[in-house]
Amino acid sequence: MKPQIPTLPTTHLTLRAFRLEDAPALHAILSEKDILQYFPNPQTPTLEQTQRFITHQLEHWKNHDFGWWAVTHRDTRALLGWNGLQYLPETDEVEVGFLVSKAYWGKGFATEGAIASLQFGFEEHQLDAIVGIVHPKNLASQKVLKKSGLKFTRDDEYFGMQVQRYEVEAAAFKKKK
Repeated sequence: MKPQIPTLPTTHLTLRAFRLEDAPALHAILSEKDILQYFPNPQTPTLEQTQRFITHQLEHWKNHDFGWWAVTHRDTRALLGWNGLQYLPETDEVEVGFLVSKAYWGKGFATEGAIASLQFGFEEHQLDAIVGIVHPKNLASQKVLKKSGLKFTRDDEYFGMQVQRYEVEAAAFKKKK
């Protein structure tokens, strides 16, 4: 049996396992205007689809021993979004991913969570490299990736759309720390 999903505390955040009871709060975040505009499917999911997303994330953890955490504020415990790692079977890579409610944009929370996720991937799973996949117009996410230590490698296609690919190798990340 695989171990439980770890909880990672950071300076301002707690990265913890998603729970089905997170679905209404996550659905509210995913319903924010244009929050999904740079995603492969920019349509706002239904509450039922949000519940399935959470179930899928928990399955991803079971299958890979990593995944996306629910991100909460350490003081208020409010759900801010998600952050973590996902396996990309099409390319046999691991991607760092994040989504934060617009109410918390510009506070460094996406970067804080991304760095914790990268550290987890390199230290707990001895990954050689982690990629970041971002829409070319999503300048805020590009900034998060750069601040987290990833470097632009090339324009590419993932998830059926044109993207920019960033990457950080374990040795470079450890030097930056």
